[in-house]
Amino acid sequence: MTADQDVRESDRERDVDDGLTRAPSDVRGLAASLIDAVGAVVAGRRDAISTSVACLLAGGHLLIEDIPGVGKTLLAQALAASVGGSFHRIQGTPDLLPSDVIGSMMPHGEGFELHFRPGPIFSNIVVFDELNRANPRTQSALLEATEESAVTIDGVTRKLPAPFMLVATQNPIEMTGTYPLGEGAIDRFAAVVTPGRATAADEVEVLTGRRGRNRLAGVEPVADISDLVAARRAVANTHIADAVAGYVVAILDATRRHARVTLGASTRGGVSLVGLAKAHAAMSGRTFVTPEDVVLVASPALAHRIIVAGGNLAAGREIVAECLAHVPAPTV
Repeated sequence: MTADQDVRESDRERDVDDGLTRAPSDVRGLAASLIDAVGAVVAGRRDAISTSVACLLAGGHLLIEDIPGVGKTLLAQALAASVGGSFHRIQGTPDLLPSDVIGSMMPHGEGFELHFRPGPIFSNIVVFDELNRANPRTQSALLEATEESAVTIDGVTRKLPAPFMLVATQNPIEMTGTYPLGEGAIDRFAAVVTPGRATAADEVEVLTGRRGRNRLAGVEPVADISDLVAARRAVANTHIADAVAGYVVAILDATRRHARVTLGASTRGGVSLVGLAKAHAAMSGRTFVTPEDVVLVASPALAHRIIVAGGNLAAGREIVAECLAHVPAPTV
């Protein structure tokens, strides 16, 4: 019996509908609606769109990295527009202060009393455009938000709205005027996607107005917050067998032992990989994770966490591909 069959049998025993989550078919339908809504604006890039939706359903944060002018911000905005709830956009600049993002204490009335003025981070979905143009101090202000969905100001910890997702964009760090994200900051992102240049046919779609920014205003939410919460719960409840979890651990270990790697994927990377694999499974209408789910999301989940001397995101993807080629998928 294969590991996939073993997982199916285990899943059938566990598959009890408690009325609190969507059925797999519902999650699959919701994901398809989200992908179509974003795809109505962003020409092509179906893999990047699908990974972005998986990240949303897995409850992770997303980083979109590429050269200017390929639709990074448009992808982020279209994803945010397809989901109901509160939304803010932050533009990264060198003079942006932490208080401009998370909020600050402000005078109240004519006395000395202070009251809290929340920053734009207090939203369900926050698009942070050109994150690596913000200075390191402002980047660090996001660490608590992305890890604990909370911020601490003047000694008081305040929870962010639930659900909360940060969708950040950035240019490659080689470009002028950028501040590379630290290892701790980039490790907070569950996935990194690179849309890439549009194909000739996709560029025609943009130039003729059938796709592109002029279509963004027409995007209607296809899911409200309750839909998203229920779908995230269903994804979290997707079953992963020990054999498949062990496969993830072996992949993580392979990145750490690779001869070219200075620092391999973290345990948090493994958690993100499992979360994205669960989302991919649910988006496929299943309640269990297969090794194929892991393979399909391994690069978006791990490549940015791998440090290669003199390397970049592309080098990290090469390492992940090599590790996947050498780590055998589980069989029982």
